Amino acid sequence: MPRDDDRVQADRVPELSGRLVVLAGPGVVDAGAIAALRAFAEAGDLGVANTWGAKGVFAWDSPHHLGTCGLQSRDFELLGFDDAEAIVAVGLDEDESPRSRVARAPIVDLAPTALRAATGRVVRTGAPLPNELYPTLAAIAQPGYIDERVPLHPARTVAELSAALPEGGLLVAQPGLAGLWVARTFSTPALTPGAPRRVRVPARRDPAAVLRQAVTAADAGRVTLLVTMAPLDAATRAVLDATADAPRPLVVVAWSADGPRRSPAEFAAALRAAVDGGPALVETAVDIAETDRLVDAAGAVVAWGGL
Repeated sequence: MPRDDDRVQADRVPELSGRLVVLAGPGVVDAGAIAALRAFAEAGDLGVANTWGAKGVFAWDSPHHLGTCGLQSRDFELLGFDDAEAIVAVGLDEDESPRSRVARAPIVDLAPTALRAATGRVVRTGAPLPNELYPTLAAIAQPGYIDERVPLHPARTVAELSAALPEGGLLVAQPGLAGLWVARTFSTPALTPGAPRRVRVPARRDPAAVLRQAVTAADAGRVTLLVTMAPLDAATRAVLDATADAPRPLVVVAWSADGPRRSPAEFAAALRAAVDGGPALVETAVDIAETDRLVDAAGAVVAWGGL
């Protein structure tokens, strides 16, 4: 089996078999290698877990999709990485998935540009790894998507954000509590190779950089939802105040425990009105105590250094 420090480039593609798993990061999307990753997984009968920066490399119901990971301390344990003979890492971002956290088995690094050359040379044999992460989190998220409670269940809030986002739009979430729920529960259809990302939750806490991403997208004409926690920071408030002089299709969605108490239908209506007539601010109360259930299920939040 490969050593932990193996570095595989396009000119040195391994032949691997056994109980293998693939971990895909945002570099796959950045390199335009989504189609190559799908062909690689299909040829090798491989399961692929993705970090949150690579959401959508597979549709949620693909037989190759193992779930979104790297957000909480037990994610890789629950994915069965301890039982793998090798972890094939493709396009990882150290900020999302530090090597020290991922390396629960020997790691083979495969450049996104090497995926086509590696197709058929990396083949899973034996039983699939025991994946407890997906069903454990689905038991929280799926009922949450249709929960009618007030304050809103965080997963229901994310579902309404997804429904309100038009084709070609972008949702950007600030790292932290809102970003955790967006990264964890935003249900992405399979990305179309070459199409822009539909959702972004940065790997580093940098509020100014997140705001710049949202403003840049909106200035380019993309309907953009910026999800953050209330109260708004001064920079975000200034962007909203300035839109009278520089209109842009930007909607800021602010969560809080004690914001306006909206039903799911009222929140959905407010979002639709904001998207149609933005720029706008939509504030809503969210039942943030539900985060305790995520922690109970998959451990402490480790993304961004914790909440």
